[in-house]
Amino acid sequence: MTAPDASTFAIAVSGHRALDADDCVRARAQLSALLAALVAGTAQAAPRTRLDCLSALAAGADQLFAEQVLALQAQCGAGRVRLLVPLPMPEADYIESQEAPGSHAFRDSYLALRARAQDVFEVPADGGPLTGSAPYERLGDYLAQKADLLVALWDGDTNAARQPGGTFDVVMRYLATPGRAVLHLPARRAGAAAAGAHTLPAVLTMDGAGGLRRNEDPAALASCCPARRNG
Repeated sequence: MTAPDASTFAIAVSGHRALDADDCVRARAQLSALLAALVAGTAQAAPRTRLDCLSALAAGADQLFAEQVLALQAQCGAGRVRLLVPLPMPEADYIESQEAPGSHAFRDSYLALRARAQDVFEVPADGGPLTGSAPYERLGDYLAQKADLLVALWDGDTNAARQPGGTFDVVMRYLATPGRAVLHLPARRAGAAAAGAHTLPAVLTMDGAGGLRRNEDPAALASCCPARRNG
């Protein structure tokens, strides 16, 4: 298993598995710009710093992120940008759990991206349960522990139930550590209404009451792309 180390800046993704088509186009451009800015920022401050990008390659947000990571890697090389794939369960079980009945679409897209990743590994279960939401909660904890920055491709609906291991849950797990922020790239679920939907990227932080504070200020957004937060 390859995990981010002290010479890396680690960025992780969480998001919906089925994304609105228009939001997907916008998020793709935003991810491309973000990753390029992170590479430029780390290169300026610490030339040997590597960008480690964590994605479980689930359908939707995870794969969209991975595609942009690999596009940047093709320009910069694997010495500067790596795709790491932490899985919540054994790979065969994971593929089966994600696959729609009678379809191999997920398997095909997953394997195509996996083949270009620098490492694929299972998040340790540490004796915990292997069924239900538990594996995805462990994955969320792993991302929260390892990532210097979490990017959420999410509709931002905090009124919905906090499904264990879901995007809202991962965001809150990440923000449970004081001083952290999540970069929110608004992305609706496929088929969701557009009325009232956010479109601008924002920084999410925890407010004093345990809720989320949203900041669309460009200065706040720039703060999500430091040279190295763990250096």
